[in-house]
Amino acid sequence: MNQLIITDRPGKEAGEHISNSIREHVGDVVCILSGGSALDVIEYIDTSKYCFHQDCGEAREEEIKGQKIKCQKNECRTIFVIGDERVSRESTINNFMQLQSRYPGHPVTINTIETIPTESETEKNFAERIEKLFLETLLELNNPKIICLLGVGADGHTAGIFPMDEASFRKLYQDDRTYVPVHVEGLTIDSRASFTPSWILNNVDELIGYIVGSSKLEILSKLNSETKKLNERPAELLNLHKKVLIYTDQDISPV
Repeated sequence: MNQLIITDRPGKEAGEHISNSIREHVGDVVCILSGGSALDVIEYIDTSKYCFHQDCGEAREEEIKGQKIKCQKNECRTIFVIGDERVSRESTINNFMQLQSRYPGHPVTINTIETIPTESETEKNFAERIEKLFLETLLELNNPKIICLLGVGADGHTAGIFPMDEASFRKLYQDDRTYVPVHVEGLTIDSRASFTPSWILNNVDELIGYIVGSSKLEILSKLNSETKKLNERPAELLNLHKKVLIYTDQDISPV
């Protein structure tokens, strides 16, 4: 693994780190969010930035006072998107709708691309629509930095990327795709969509792992002590990526 941060407040520290990354980057920021326990991080994400524009008089004045300001110019935008969506219109299932319910009016929620399927939309059509929307949005941004927040399941899955045999993995998570429909038999919620592992590895500037709770101690320890193929344990993304911080409340030190 890359840097492991063991803390009593992993959500707060992960959120503060993401906030600093947003604030310090000269340009736009894209932050890919994760559902489940990783939604705990949202509470601590501050999207305001110091403005660097010479012609932004009001912003410059506030900066002199030491105040964080929100600039409206394109180079200061922060866009969020759910990285692993459940293709459902039920508010207790769809991750975007859970974000809306849990953090109404939060700047993160307001600036998150909507990922609610339309009536009768298939998971394939949903994934194609969101992929197109996301890539079009990305093209509009100026010098974007991409941050990706990833939770990890006890089985080693991350985002909507699940363990399976290599042939099935390659067919489902195609290297030339950004965002794909994910249908895996046996899942409680089997209609999903996700960013692909190849797109994450090739395009994300920084991965933030969020692995909390005693039920995650075993997978965290295994990630730290052994390696596996990506199809066998998709959380290997946290070992393969060039820049990773992992926040946890579990101590994996030998007793």
